[in-house]
Amino acid sequence: MAFAQVPQDRTVRVIYMVSKDRHVRADFQQAVEAAIRELQPWYARQLNGPTFKLHDPVVEVIHSSRKAAWFNAHPTGPDKDDWGFTNTFTEAHRLLGVRYNDPHYVWVIYSDGPGHNGRGAPGVACLPEEDLLGLIGQNPRERRISRWVGGLGHELGHAFGLLHPADSNLNADAIMGMGYYDKYPDKAILTEADKHTLLHSPFFFDAAGRPVSGASR
Repeated sequence: MAFAQVPQDRTVRVIYMVSKDRHVRADFQQAVEAAIRELQPWYARQLNGPTFKLHDPVVEVIHSSRKAAWFNAHPTGPDKDDWGFTNTFTEAHRLLGVRYNDPHYVWVIYSDGPGHNGRGAPGVACLPEEDLLGLIGQNPRERRISRWVGGLGHELGHAFGLLHPADSNLNADAIMGMGYYDKYPDKAILTEADKHTLLHSPFFFDAAGRPVSGASR
């Protein structure tokens, strides 16, 4: 199947995927947009200027033919914790052509399917209903919205190619460690290794819109 590419190369595309038995929630859509817009200047502050570009529209709504329960319950392998991510990715691939290491886009997929296993992988981050509820302050497990914005920042970091820090104690404030949980936004940081990776990424640009990696200069 061929998928048309919108000419907005090297942008972050944020998708809100609505299950067959759910309806579009404006509060979810608005909260997701607010979160990714908040992270754009956060990354810029950490990198002294450069940050990622957002796709237009910032949040795209797509409709799945799967019911919400399917995303976290359909078996895809021996580890049940992987099912939510794998099913979300598979459905987003079917609907939009989402893929790992896409040269055009970094993908963020929010699904309203239940679950608590948000994940990030090269080029793709998938987050479940728990994170949507968190972004509107209605997650009963943790009502601080900042924790869920930080969580998006963490999974987005994985999509940009960042790894967990090797020493979690030494890097307790790192957003790619546990810093996203209670340190974001003001005390969470990118490590020097994170900064090096992002400043060589084709998805980061200076204030004038020039790629910082030099790949397209």
